[in-house]
Amino acid sequence: MKTSNTRVAITGFGGLDIPHAGASVARALRAGWQGPLIIDALVDDSAMTGAWQPGVVDTVTRIQSPLKGDEAFYLSLINSQKKLGFTAFIPCLEQDIAATARLAERLHKNGIKTLVPNADKIAQLSPLTLASYLHQHHIAYPHSLIAHHLHEVSHYADHLGYPVLVKGAELELIAHNAEQVVRFSSAVLERDRRSGVLLQARIAGEAYSLVCLNNKNGDRVENLSCRKLAINSNGHAVCSSIIDSPELEAQGLEIIKKLGAQGPITLDLIHPTGGSIYFLEGVKSCLPDWCMLSHWANKNLAVELLKLLTEPEINKTTSPSNHSSDAPLLVRSITEAVVRLDDMQHLDRHGHIDVTEMTNGQSRSNHDDKPLAVREGLRVAVTGTSSFDLVNAGIGVARALRSASGDLHLIGLCYGTFDSGAYNKELFDVCFQLPITESESTLFERLKKIIKMQAIDVLIPCLDGEIPFFIKFADELKKLGVHTLLPNLDSFEKRSKTQLFSGTYKADQQGFMIPETISARNEDEVLAAVKKVGLPAVVKGPISFCVSVMDESQAKAAWHTLYYDGMKEVLIQPMISGPSFAVATVCNHQHEPLTMLTVKKLSLCPRGSTWRAMRLPQVELEAAFARFLKEIKWVGPVEGEFIRDEILDRFYLIEINPRFTGWIYYSATLGSNHPQQVVHTALGKEITPEPDKTDLVFVRSTTELRLQPYQLASFSTKGYLHHNRIAPDQIKEN
Repeated sequence: MKTSNTRVAITGFGGLDIPHAGASVARALRAGWQGPLIIDALVDDSAMTGAWQPGVVDTVTRIQSPLKGDEAFYLSLINSQKKLGFTAFIPCLEQDIAATARLAERLHKNGIKTLVPNADKIAQLSPLTLASYLHQHHIAYPHSLIAHHLHEVSHYADHLGYPVLVKGAELELIAHNAEQVVRFSSAVLERDRRSGVLLQARIAGEAYSLVCLNNKNGDRVENLSCRKLAINSNGHAVCSSIIDSPELEAQGLEIIKKLGAQGPITLDLIHPTGGSIYFLEGVKSCLPDWCMLSHWANKNLAVELLKLLTEPEINKTTSPSNHSSDAPLLVRSITEAVVRLDDMQHLDRHGHIDVTEMTNGQSRSNHDDKPLAVREGLRVAVTGTSSFDLVNAGIGVARALRSASGDLHLIGLCYGTFDSGAYNKELFDVCFQLPITESESTLFERLKKIIKMQAIDVLIPCLDGEIPFFIKFADELKKLGVHTLLPNLDSFEKRSKTQLFSGTYKADQQGFMIPETISARNEDEVLAAVKKVGLPAVVKGPISFCVSVMDESQAKAAWHTLYYDGMKEVLIQPMISGPSFAVATVCNHQHEPLTMLTVKKLSLCPRGSTWRAMRLPQVELEAAFARFLKEIKWVGPVEGEFIRDEILDRFYLIEINPRFTGWIYYSATLGSNHPQQVVHTALGKEITPEPDKTDLVFVRSTTELRLQPYQLASFSTKGYLHHNRIAPDQIKEN
């Protein structure tokens, strides 16, 4: 075992819902490195939430982005190295890797060891030049086109057919129509400052990833393959398994041999249905964002790379594959924590913080009230347990409840086999599958069977689409011993977008405004509405989806996108520019908010989910929202979303969500645990704890959960999965 400290710097801790690899690499090193290890996270923005995960890194240091020039990037690296003393450097962002390749010789002279392909090879393997390189070297790849101007992308996408994969330097999206292609391409071109965007035809088949680690001589040190069992709409794998496929390995390693690069190389491959060869979809000159899976498979790629950087005298040869039949699987999930505002500001002002010395606020339980202990082993069921595409609120609700009491039995009600919450044994004791069906009787019969197998005291629905069902069946559920805290159907409809923006309510709510809204049912009405409200504008679906439009052509495209998604009516509003806010609360049966929690959203992913936020009380806004909820006779959890007009300094109501918000775990860390309030109020034991902290920032980041194949099989076939918190004999199989 090593006795001296090994110190390594890593980049790539951002990405939000499309995670960079840095956090996974750091976790794998932390899990597998033998001996003392110090990990320094290098970030160009304090908003990189992966660096704030507890226990992952030791320090966080600000550096300059390569987008500001190689020299600025180089000087910030050298200054960081002088201050921190790291000798190994693992860049995990494409832009960082490219700059490191150009600076490799200078970095080496200053004692910074790194292992990346040379600069010429990096340029050849970039998304905009890769297709040409692969063609020259006779490597099979999907039909690809490069659009250098925004007006070209929809034409090229139409030529390739839908769905089409749209790629930038760090971002990618599976687009299903021209409007999605244009919007995403515009964002990529603006963000990456590149001369084009890559559009790639999708090939039907099974997706794989192969990683090879080559030493500085280009000799293979280690390789590992995985199959992507589930892929979300961003083209990102949310469930993967290690596989042993001689055919995949032979073809993949032959491709890597032709690429002729040193360091880690990750290939994204597709095996067409009925085909014999693998097509190369993409190449990255870094470790994958599933490094923890390699650790669980006893082939820790991050550790092997660090060994090459710190122990170059060791001439390690490739070890034979040794994958057991029960090789673990990885499910992508999310983790949430709080960071002191002072610590984030310290990083912004001083450029460095020692994470090990931080005193983050911890999850706070309201044990002073102790009503949860009145009934030992209280059983609470929660829906909305997925983070597949969007982060459902049920994960945050479960985390808040678990922080309030370890004696709770938490039951997950999941709609998908790949719901990450189903496999999170730290949150749930047992999880059951619910059917995805439009038949209310089918869903209720399944619930009755679940209740026979596992008694439920309180049920908290966390998805918009299911709440009308639970409202209708609330009395029937109560007869089965299941309590809920929900409004009636009339109140539920009054907060819907079609009624909220129908002109029924006064525009000025004496604390917030309801924006001018026009409904439209065809293209002509959309164009007329846009002309009336002015540009830029937003086109909204009656339940979900919101598209920003800058001109009439984009308004037409937005209408057709929503129409073909089944929406026969859309809402048009003027675009309001300014910071996003949200007010979360729980209303009792007298329609009175128990507590109010207002946050300013600091980081939003492209889908609108909140990944960083801080409490910022707004007395007038909260009072006005409370009056509105009283007017519509609301009961249960609710969230109002607002935008604060940056010119007029007014709050505009954007949406009312009839459930908990995805960031609701934050309430538990502040001292006003909203999910705990719902449980008590549903059981007739109302509590009203007030938030007592304002100096904590909510941060969310991605993480990985380990599961065994039998768990996935059990959940998909039996319809339930129990964890160690509940003994198997407590589940009464029907």
